[in-house]
Amino acid sequence: MNSTKMSNNILIVGATRGLGASLAALYSKNSANHVFGTSRSSMPQQKSGITFLTGIDASEHDVGQKLVSQVPASTKFSTVIIAAGYFGSETFDTPDWEKQTKMYTISAISPVFIVHHLVKAGFLENGSKVIIVSSESGSITLRHEKEGGGNYGHHASKAASNM
Repeated sequence: MNSTKMSNNILIVGATRGLGASLAALYSKNSANHVFGTSRSSMPQQKSGITFLTGIDASEHDVGQKLVSQVPASTKFSTVIIAAGYFGSETFDTPDWEKQTKMYTISAISPVFIVHHLVKAGFLENGSKVIIVSSESGSITLRHEKEGGGNYGHHASKAASNM
C-alpha cells in the first residue's frame, strides 16, 4: 500500500505524548489509515503505521514551513489534528511572560500557520477536516481556584484557541 495515495492520511501535530500520542496509536490500528505524527526533537521510538516528522516545534515561527518540507509531495490529508500543547504553571502573584507567550503561540497562533502552509502546499483538499484540540480550561468562566482557575496564560491561550 502506498501511504501517500491509497490510504486515509491523518496528520497529528504533537503525536509523541498525551492525547496526541493516544490518537496516533488509535488511528494507526486501522489498516486503512496512515498516520503522520510530529515530534519536536529526534526520532521517537518507531510505532507501526506511524511516520514521524521530526523537528516540528509549534512554538517556533517557521513550524508550517518545516512541517510541509517533510511531507511527501503527493500526500493529501483527510484529517489534521493539532494536539500540541504546553502548560506553564503560574499564578497571579508570579505571572511569567515567557510561559504565557509560549502557551499562546502553541495554542492559538501556530495552528493558523500550520494550516496555511498545508493548504498552500496542496496537502489539504476541500472536505479535509482540521481539528484543534483545546480543553475545558478554555472556558471564559473558569477563573476561580476551586474550579481549576489561576493559570491565566493557560486558560486564556485555550480560550483563544477555541475562538
